[in-house]
Amino acid sequence: MKTNFSRVFPILFPVLILSVFALFVQQSNDHNDKHENFMLKRTGLEKEPGYLPSDWLSRQRAYPHGRIKSEYFLKAVRDAQAMHNNATRSSYTWELAGPLNIGGRITDIEVPAGSFSTIYVGAASGGIFKTIDSGNSWVNIFNDAATISIGDLAVGTTNTNLIYAGTGEANASSQSFRGDGIYKSTDGGDSWTHSGLDETAYFGRIIIDYENEERVFAAACGNLFSPDEHRGIYRTTDGGSSWEQVLFISDSTSGIDLVQHPTNPDILYAAMWERMRGLNYRRSFGQTSGIWKTTDGGDTWTELLTGLPKGNDVGRIGLALSPSDPSILYAFYDNRTHVAVYRTNNSGNNWSRTNDNAVQGMNSSFGWYFGQVRVHPQIPDIIYLLGVDLFYSTDGGNTYIQLAGYYNMNEIHVDHHAMYIHPVTGRIIEGNDGGLYFSDDLGNSWTWINNIPITQFYDIEIDYLNPQRIYGGTQDNNTIKTATGNLDDWYPILGGDGFYSLVDYTRSNVVYAEYQWGMLHKSTNSGNSMNYIAGYWESDRVNWSAPVIMHPTEPNTLYFGTYRVWKTTNGGSSWNAVSQDLTNGDDGSTFHTITTLGISRVDPNIVLAGTDDGRVHISVNGGLLWNDISTGLPDRWITRVAADPFDANTIFATCSGFRWDEPLAHVYRSTNLGQTWQPVSANLPEIPVNAFVADPTKPGRYFIGTDAGVFMTKDYGASWESMNMGLGNVPVTAMKIHDTEQMLVIGTYGLSAYRLDLTELSVDVPTAAAPSSGLTFAAVYPSPAIAGQVGEVWLSIGSSSANQAGFSLTDASGRLITTASGINLKAGINSLNLSQVFGSLPALRKGYYFIRVYSGNQSAVKRLLIV
Repeated sequence: MKTNFSRVFPILFPVLILSVFALFVQQSNDHNDKHENFMLKRTGLEKEPGYLPSDWLSRQRAYPHGRIKSEYFLKAVRDAQAMHNNATRSSYTWELAGPLNIGGRITDIEVPAGSFSTIYVGAASGGIFKTIDSGNSWVNIFNDAATISIGDLAVGTTNTNLIYAGTGEANASSQSFRGDGIYKSTDGGDSWTHSGLDETAYFGRIIIDYENEERVFAAACGNLFSPDEHRGIYRTTDGGSSWEQVLFISDSTSGIDLVQHPTNPDILYAAMWERMRGLNYRRSFGQTSGIWKTTDGGDTWTELLTGLPKGNDVGRIGLALSPSDPSILYAFYDNRTHVAVYRTNNSGNNWSRTNDNAVQGMNSSFGWYFGQVRVHPQIPDIIYLLGVDLFYSTDGGNTYIQLAGYYNMNEIHVDHHAMYIHPVTGRIIEGNDGGLYFSDDLGNSWTWINNIPITQFYDIEIDYLNPQRIYGGTQDNNTIKTATGNLDDWYPILGGDGFYSLVDYTRSNVVYAEYQWGMLHKSTNSGNSMNYIAGYWESDRVNWSAPVIMHPTEPNTLYFGTYRVWKTTNGGSSWNAVSQDLTNGDDGSTFHTITTLGISRVDPNIVLAGTDDGRVHISVNGGLLWNDISTGLPDRWITRVAADPFDANTIFATCSGFRWDEPLAHVYRSTNLGQTWQPVSANLPEIPVNAFVADPTKPGRYFIGTDAGVFMTKDYGASWESMNMGLGNVPVTAMKIHDTEQMLVIGTYGLSAYRLDLTELSVDVPTAAAPSSGLTFAAVYPSPAIAGQVGEVWLSIGSSSANQAGFSLTDASGRLITTASGINLKAGINSLNLSQVFGSLPALRKGYYFIRVYSGNQSAVKRLLIV
């Protein structure tokens, strides 16, 4: 049965903003190279910290077993898709928040034969975008499949409406989400059917036979973290109804590239790559890496050896065959100590190494992330090599010229993965970690197509005083912000991979941001310049995404996590370590670090910390003492810890990973500060949870971001429902709620950011239970309040029993303004108007005030801003 996966983005082609990248280069240079990175040394890799692919995403999902069982992965993503498809609500009004103009990783580009304006673009974790007007506007035609990570695309030569999509990005990095097989469309992407190869996980290449489009070949990679037999070269002769494995080398050897002879469809060349990953190792080279050839359509294969390298140092191989002279092929080798480019002039019988000294180092130390070579369709001596840098040769490899690198990132981004050269016009369309580009002069100059929303967010932040201002940390595209809330005016404030960012809720000019491994910076001019403030923990083990949080009433107080917790009370001018090692200890790796921190809005003395090795700790005195409260939680990577906005005793923890043998819940709640935990995953699929937020405006309403979209509960976790309609099955990595605006903002890992007006959720949640902690201050709204209209402010007070309470109002300096006593409270949530509590109030000037409620030995405080 066919399912419609298309959704239109009304995207117009905005003006190119090259100055953004100029700023990016300047800030990358300013911030990424000043400080020696302790964690970088541990990786053994050489690339600067601003751009190093980490094991962060893959480790989360594979811990603690070091691999993922395919059957449970497939069940989880399909259970999630079923919940989305069967949701009782038909849609939510998710509004794209941008950016359009930042970009994200592209894995493949295809143009139908004979077309000059239709382009298909495969995104690493954002589906497939299609344009029919040369990139002026785009439609996402593949955002509702079970997994939308794209490895490769193929378009029919005769029937150009025929498309195959191999899910699962083949670049073997931690950012490579796995797939669930091949999908097929016969109507140009309007609808799709699943076409098998579920367990191959990642795809390097798909070839549709140009003479018989029922015959299709696929280079399958297999699982990233475990050996298996679902890899090699596959063939179908019935349009994908069934597949046959026609080339298999070993259970750790992937099919990574495939090319077909342009006049004899039975001749194909396949690149095989030995590679395996674990939690603490990567094997990207091996004896079984090599090039194979078939002359009978895949029935038999012969390894090509003459003139080619062989042995334990041979890594990923890319292939290119000249359409204008098919006896000429090129092979791009990533070997352990160098890269090498080989050429054959006799269809692979003999190979010679080209003069490739000039391209050494172009892959840095991770050539497994690249592996693409292209040859001009009309001129067999013109070739392109895609790596961190971009090189080309116009003389068949005798000389090479660099076209792109860090030196010209104001023109084109680094980390190159995809290229299409039009056979008629010669236009080059190029895809990299920064998006889509084109060149009409062989690559000597580039134009950026900056209108595709495929940015991969790690975290998101809202400026409380200016909620149109959104900040976010992104994969390989900096910490970015929009000052206006528009889609196409985002710009970087800090280089590298961006992670957590914070904006002072009393002074919007004060901004904190970091790049990988805890390189925290502070700005006092809204991000226009950043100052490094992370020197205190430069020798600590730090997570790739190191958490930082801000005190809810004292904005100069922050907590930062390494393997221990650090605290500042002066906005980062000085820090003190306030905890012991909260992990399972150091093993010399980049593992065993704090991954998440949380602080209670009800009682800010309650601070939580979660780690990548399954530990959760709590402090109830502002970080002075810490207790391990991990008992009752699974041994999984802890992704989020959070405190309930209404009840001081209620806390939450979420985790990553997939089911192993036993059922695995991913959301847990404790109502006694971690003495006991209860799973509250109910009917959720067993899929990693990356983000969690408890709605501060509605007790019992929680939102989670998972590897397959957004879910919500309105009954304290007793049942969950999909909120994905209108969004797509994209991984969601970050969530924030602006309570007075009642706005939920999410950061996705592949489709940029979205916002949702929570007033749209018209169905009320159940009546709130009485809080267990005695007295809580749930909310003050609206805040900010308008001067002269303070009497319209409402207070939401939770009480465990019927009693009387007193109130006080003080200004930011602590000066007492007024008090009230004998205010009757019922058990449960009480909504009180400020005029009911204090009667007539004196004129209050603009600024911050604190409202305190107290009864017996219980008290709680909330902040009120008057503007």
